[in-house]
Formats: sequence, C-alpha cells, structure tokens
Amino acid sequence: MSRDAPPAPRPAGGAGGGAAGAPARAPHAEWIADRIADPDAFVRGHALRVADSLQVPDSAYESALDDAPEAVRRELLRAIVAGRRTALADRLLPGLRRDWGDAEAARLLPGCAPETVARLLPELFHAVTGWKTLAKRHPGTLLDVAEGELAVLPEALRDTWWGRYARGVAATVATEPLRVLDLLERFGPATLPLPLHDHFPRFAAADPSRLLRLLLTPTGFAARRYRSLSPAVLRRLGRSDAPELRAFSRVLADWGDLVPLVKALPPARRHAFYQAAQEGRGAGHVTIDAIILAVLPRSCVAEEARRMAAVAREHGALWSSLLLAESFLPVEEARERLVEATRRPAAEDRAEAWPLLIRNAARSGDHAAVTSVLAEMGRLRNEQDPVRSAVLDALSRVRPALFTEDAEPHLDRITADAVEARDSSPATRQNLSRLALSVLREHAAGGRRELVNWALRTLVRISGNTGDADLGRLDTTLRRGQEHQVYEALRPWIEAGAERPTTASPSRSPARSGGAPPVCPNCRTCSGRPSGTAMT
Repeated sequence: MSRDAPPAPRPAGGAGGGAAGAPARAPHAEWIADRIADPDAFVRGHALRVADSLQVPDSAYESALDDAPEAVRRELLRAIVAGRRTALADRLLPGLRRDWGDAEAARLLPGCAPETVARLLPELFHAVTGWKTLAKRHPGTLLDVAEGELAVLPEALRDTWWGRYARGVAATVATEPLRVLDLLERFGPATLPLPLHDHFPRFAAADPSRLLRLLLTPTGFAARRYRSLSPAVLRRLGRSDAPELRAFSRVLADWGDLVPLVKALPPARRHAFYQAAQEGRGAGHVTIDAIILAVLPRSCVAEEARRMAAVAREHGALWSSLLLAESFLPVEEARERLVEATRRPAAEDRAEAWPLLIRNAARSGDHAAVTSVLAEMGRLRNEQDPVRSAVLDALSRVRPALFTEDAEPHLDRITADAVEARDSSPATRQNLSRLALSVLREHAAGGRRELVNWALRTLVRISGNTGDADLGRLDTTLRRGQEHQVYEALRPWIEAGAERPTTASPSRSPARSGGAPPVCPNCRTCSGRPSGTAMT
C-alpha cells in the first residue's frame, strides 16, 4: 500500500486470537479508517477490502461521506451494502436522498433493513439500477412493489413497464419463481421479455404446467417459436406428463418445431408422442420429415416411414421424396430401389441417391450391409466429381466401427479412384481424409491392422509428394489409455519415416501424461510435447 503503513504489532501471549487479538487490530483499523476515502484509488480500494475484517467502525464511513467526491461516495456506498452495515445504511439514507437525490439513495437501499426497504422502495423503485443485490436480499418486497405498480397500470402501458423493469423481476426468479409466474399470468406483456428467457430452467423445475400454459399464450409465442427452450428445459417439460403438454406439442407441430421436444423424450415414448401431436392435423399436412424419422427409435421408424411414403405417393410427391422415406426402411426392403436410383441418368439425381443408400446401410448397424454398399461403390471410378464428393461426405459420417477387414479392399479401390480422377476436387480429398482419420482413430487401438494400414496409406496418398499425413488432434478423440495402443499401431510407420533422409514434421497430438510408452526419438506423437501432426 502506498501510504506509510503502521508497524505490525506483536501479538501478546502467542497466537493473536480472542481478546488478545483486539488490541493487536486496533492500530490497523485506525490506519485503514483514515484511508477508506483516500484520493488514491489503489490505496482506497485496498482499504475498503479489509475494512470489514478489521472492524472499522461505522463512524469512519459517515465521516468519509461528508465531503467525498462522487466516485469515492459510490465506492463507499457499495462497501456499506456489501458489508451489510444495515444500521448505518438506515441512518445515512434520508440525508443521502435529501442531498443527492433518489438515484444515490437507491444505491444504498439494498443494504437497509427489511422494514426500511418496504417503506421506501415504492418511492425509489424508478431509480433502482442495482437489481441483483436488491432481489437477492429483498425478493418478496421487490415483487410486492412490482405487483402494486402493475395492478394500477393501464393494460396499454404494461409493455413499457416490463421493458423498463424486466431485469428487476428476472433477478427474483432464483428465489421466487412461482410468484414471477403469477405476475406474468396476471399482468404479462405482449411478448415475454428476453431477461426472463434465461430463467426457463427454474420455471420448469418449479411448475412445468404453468410454464407450458405461459408458452401457449401470445406472451410466450416468441419464446416457443424461436427455440429459446434449451434441451434441458424440453426434457423436464416432456417428462413432466403435464396436461398442457399435448396442446403444446400440437402448436409446435403446426410451426414445424416439434423435433427438439420429441428428441428430449425417452426413446420408448417418442413415437406415441409424435402420433398424438399429429392426430387430427389431416393427411395434407403430412410430409417426409427426415429429421423426425431420424430421432424415432428403430423399432417404429419403418412404420412411420411407410405411412409418410404412402401419403406422399397419394399426393404425387417427387421420386426423391419417396426415396427419402424409403431410405428409413429395413435394408432388405429398400436396397433394390435405392441401388436403382444410383443408376439414374442425371448426375444430380445420383448425387442425391448415393447418400441415401449409404445412410440406410449405416442405420441398420449391420457390418455386412455396409460392406455390400462399399462393393457397390466400385461404379464410382468413372463417376463425376460432384457425385463422388457427395458419396464420400456421406461415407465419412458412417460410424467407423461398422467397417471390418472385409471392407478394406473396397475402401482402397474407392480411395484410388477418388485420388487418381482428373477432376478430383479439394472437397473430395477433404471428405476422404475425414473418413481415413475416423477409421484410424477407431481401429488403431483395436488391432485391425488392415484398416489402420489403409487409413495411413490414404492420408499419405492424399498428401501427394510431401509424404506427410495429418492425423489431427488425436488427444481429443482417443479414449484414456488408448494412446499406448495407437503408438504401437503407428510404430512401423514412425520408424520407417525416421530412417528416410528427410523425416516428417512432428505430431500435433499432445499425449496424455502418465506412463507414456517408449518414444521414437524422431517423433513427438506420444512424447507429451505439442507440435504439428504429421506422419510419414
């Protein structure tokens, strides 16, 4: 501290606690009391921080406030409120209001006694800016005043009131969520204020039914329409079994916003809930909703896909819409039509059909179905790059665990066709690289050497003459302990690269600490030193 500090007094009788500690603190308290209004902001700040612990008397604050400039006065008022000097705040507030107005008095009000706040808040409500502290210490009083003002206010002026005081009401939700809901139900604005959107989790925890009723009113329209409800709130609402949930789901269905709520439900309830939401809407409103089909459980998605396809067929839907629905059917039921669509004469049609075939096999979770699709992709050798790029993009999103050793020859042929094609684009190579990396991360620790070798060959082949293979951030994708197995899988490649005249640049993957495997002197992949990832 910049002012001459007093010498530290020696505690009497050993440890400075209890009665012996009071005399020891006295010189410090006096020195700090003289500096709580120091012109130097650094000195003043330190003095105010320790004033309470040294039991600086209230009289020091009163003296400091007599002739303090505005900046110093406001710091002193904050310190009085933070230090819970209630009696001092009650004494100071009348004079502060007389000399400096309602705004300064409102700064001190949160530090006053409950009866003082109840008496003066109606008069100072318009001047309050520090809602957080006031709401934390006197939430009931704050809501009483808000309710009193709204009760006498004409309905046409309520939106203006909420625009000005919504932050204050929102600050009380943590302790009084039901009272705030009551206020919104009785005197709510035309549109729910944004500060209250952040408190939907508390409303849902306190009373899901009342929150749903609020969201069904015009006040809650914007909140439900623009997806202000987080997945956690939707889960709580969906699992509450509130009577209003069905009406809420039907409103969301009318606007096409039902998917997040369906996804928030347990899988076993999703199909029945979706059917109830669609009931009575009429067949003309039913479309091929692939997003809904993607979140329905596998046991009932085929039934819903057949229903959507039948309705779409009746209404003369395009072949692509019908194929989209059929791609959610079991592999043995949909494969023939999907393969036939990949042979259509227009490249745009083939680029649309191939991803549907790939996703159909991936959704089945059947290794043989995925391998069969890879074999079918031998026809891509003479395909146009836009089609090839769409195929590789869909393939890179397949769970890499579905690839087996039997898939390796097909993957190798697909890679060669894509890299050697004269029209091969950066997008195609990027999709191929993403596919190789996902396979490497999945199988490097699983002992499937054929797939690991294919992934590394592909990465080197994409890199061209540089011989580098960018492995990405392996430290963020490997499971704990998996780095040892990955290192052993990559060791031949690392050692082969080390023997070449020009070695590859080091790995970008920082290894996890603790028990690292032996490290190749030319590679930092597993050494714990972060750098750029490349593999020769």
